[in-house]
Amino acid sequence: MSEIITKTHKPRVTTYKLAGDDKLSALQQRAIELLLTGLPTIRVCEVLDITEITIWRWKRQPDFITTYREAKREISARTREMLQEAATKAVTRLFELMEDPETPASIRFASARTILEMHFKGIEVEDIQTSIEELKQLLAPSTS
Repeated sequence: MSEIITKTHKPRVTTYKLAGDDKLSALQQRAIELLLTGLPTIRVCEVLDITEITIWRWKRQPDFITTYREAKREISARTREMLQEAATKAVTRLFELMEDPETPASIRFASARTILEMHFKGIEVEDIQTSIEELKQLLAPSTS
């Protein structure tokens, strides 16, 4: 059963100080918080009792744009940190499974295969990054 969002519905929002929020109204700040939860614009308008035109106008104001982008970047950075921590734990667990003689052979094999696949993908990414850097240097104007 899908949940119907009403004007009184308050989606769960991780609150933090929005950069530049001293330049935005409380309603604009709340709109950004709701947009960051993934709520569609039309639902944000319903919750805040504003029109879509209002959000459309806000999304063209430099202070709103800047604050929204910075908040999205902050959330993205937090997410990457969480993923990095989870990845470290996952790799540790794969090693444990692979080396534990009590673990069934099929699980040890799958763990070893996963570790190798991740390793080779990491090498591929490094190779691509190196190639990109080399191309950038070739395309950069010479300072000689």
